[in-house]
Amino acid sequence: MALSKDLADSPEDIIKYLRNHPDFFVEHTDILSELNLPHDTGNVASPTNVASLIEYQIAQLRLENASLNNNLEKSEEDVLHQRELVNNVHDLSIQLMQVDSLETLNDLLSKSLKRFYKAEQFLFLIFQKPVACKDSSNIRFLEANSKLAFMFTELYHHNKPLCDSLQTEHIEALFQAETESIHSTALIPVQQSAWHGLFVLGSKIQDQYSHGFKIDLLRYITMISAALVESIVFKDSSKKQGEISS
Repeated sequence: MALSKDLADSPEDIIKYLRNHPDFFVEHTDILSELNLPHDTGNVASPTNVASLIEYQIAQLRLENASLNNNLEKSEEDVLHQRELVNNVHDLSIQLMQVDSLETLNDLLSKSLKRFYKAEQFLFLIFQKPVACKDSSNIRFLEANSKLAFMFTELYHHNKPLCDSLQTEHIEALFQAETESIHSTALIPVQQSAWHGLFVLGSKIQDQYSHGFKIDLLRYITMISAALVESIVFKDSSKKQGEISS
């Protein structure tokens, strides 16, 4: 028993003690000259290596402070971008309320989504064939039992946006010749009372789309666009059907 008491403390005990007494070297500066402290700490304080434990600690604090400042600047920048996007989407929603044709809707969405969401490709697929209506470039009508409708059936079960999770075959089916230039995608499912559809964005920028604030605003744009399609196409189709039957 006496022998065990004379044994030196283990490294773990020393580390534990120093962690419990972080000011130990401040109160015992004389011991620093007797310790063999490594001056080379890698790139932590590059370009010059620290010369003492205290300097090393200061260097670490400076790095942590710089990291916090960078994060703060990034947060402020993100807030500014969000405010700008909100203002842009607000202006877009006002313009959408003036739309009275699919051609106008198509042009407005194509320009706005490319500007606000870096979307080189935009599609609004509507899985319901109206009585008499032609596709308008990026706004396309397909049968409710079409191949594309079947490919994305699972998306309607969850009824949530899908970001960057498409397999190559899905991207090819959507964008065809433009497949190789698409590196990020966002899909918003649309479910109306009489039809369903798919609002699709494709970007050349890797990881452009992810769940969060921007996608929430995109869902808002999708909701307005779906209401416009309902008003422009399907209500007019119902009127024409009524005129034909009478």
